[in-house]
Amino acid sequence: MRHPQSPRRRLGALGTLAALSALALFTGLCGAPAAAADNPIVDDPPVLAAAAVLDGRPIDGIPAGPMVAGGYHVHSHLTLYVDGTEHWVPAGVGVTRPIVLDPTRPDPVITAAEGFYWLHTHDESGVIHAEAPTPHDFTLGEFFDLWGQPLTRHAVGPADGDVTVWVDGKEYDGDPRDVALKEHTEVQLNVGRDVPFQPYEFPSNF
Repeated sequence: MRHPQSPRRRLGALGTLAALSALALFTGLCGAPAAAADNPIVDDPPVLAAAAVLDGRPIDGIPAGPMVAGGYHVHSHLTLYVDGTEHWVPAGVGVTRPIVLDPTRPDPVITAAEGFYWLHTHDESGVIHAEAPTPHDFTLGEFFDLWGQPLTRHAVGPADGDVTVWVDGKEYDGDPRDVALKEHTEVQLNVGRDVPFQPYEFPSNF
């Protein structure tokens, strides 16, 4: 069983967010990334693709705004494999700039931002946050649209090949864009070589 990822040792993860904001902005907001040069980069799984830089306009009817307080709040998880190698989902999907990173963490963890879409990620754990004022149906396709990446039976972001879809431990035969993201839904997408389903253990506060 896969467990929540512990804080990672690499400040190289900030490179994942380079397309989202300038390093100077990180430094100004957090005051911590200057320590990056002192932290060695270790070989963690690569991020599949950086998050799209969004301007706050609705996407697929999903708006952006302040973090939703109360209301509907569920978490699902996305695991990605390309030819048997795990790839991470980036921090900052569905988040508008500027952003604030947790200065106590060597990996990118977004604690505040100009705005959050109702579907978003705070870190690279693969946990997708779905937050809305009232119960709302979300899909994996909407998440990929917010990510700015394609999702079909033959492509997951920039990775091309036959795609096997696992949902909650069962192979899913439909359009991967239609997978519903509900409380503790676990999705695994394998591009190319199939990988057995890897369960994820959600943190106790999720």
